[in-house]
Amino acid sequence: MSKVTIGNYEVIKQIGEGGCARTYLARHVFLGEPACLKQNLEITKEEEEALLKEARVLWHIHHYSLPTLRDYIKCDDGSFVLVMSFIKGKDLYKIIEEDFPEGIDPEHVCWMTQRLLNALHYLHFHGIIHGDVKPQNIIVKPEDHNAVLVDYGLATVRPRSRTPSPGCTPAFAAPEQLAGMPPIPETDLYGLGTTMIFALGGNIVGKIFPSHVHPLIKEFFDRLVLHDPMKRPKTASELIKPLSDIREKVFGRRTSSKELKIS
Repeated sequence: MSKVTIGNYEVIKQIGEGGCARTYLARHVFLGEPACLKQNLEITKEEEEALLKEARVLWHIHHYSLPTLRDYIKCDDGSFVLVMSFIKGKDLYKIIEEDFPEGIDPEHVCWMTQRLLNALHYLHFHGIIHGDVKPQNIIVKPEDHNAVLVDYGLATVRPRSRTPSPGCTPAFAAPEQLAGMPPIPETDLYGLGTTMIFALGGNIVGKIFPSHVHPLIKEFFDRLVLHDPMKRPKTASELIKPLSDIREKVFGRRTSSKELKIS
């Protein structure tokens, strides 16, 4: 079987496919370093512009809990490819489904939330709304105690108009997003809240937590998933210290050395 190369990258294997794009694990042919390639499935002007928009968002972000854009390539068949840093880890949805179907230990959920709040603070400070925060878009790296927020296909830069988000995932999307309103920082916080309720083993439809979850943790996430966005916290940054305080009160420490054991 012949090797497939895209630009300076040799494709190793396909690692995912969504409604609009396919992703591959690849290796730089000269440097030998791994990379993630995202290629649009349909060669249309609309898909080209969507991928280019995502590339422009990624071009300006540099954060340890966010992917890095390496290149943007036009292929001979007319398709386009985003070349991003390869995030070695496992997405949160698969971790829950395969390793913790009853829910993840709250201490692990809290450190993941802390990393993602820092990532959202960085994005929002730069005027970027992710727009699709959900377990499938979070890559967990247990050995580094890091969680990386990926997939910027629905990300918007300083949205000002009434723009529906047809690609968002209803189970984790905020009410205003489902109503077709432009996403705002509070929209991402809602997605983070529903994601972590799900990670704890809770019911995201009724926003119901398992009985073992400490009231302070429950109260923290309850604020993120309020129906009215104006009643939610305004920024990710204002939540970082309160979560650290909760971790100290509940677990006796602000940081954790426990490693999340996944398959």
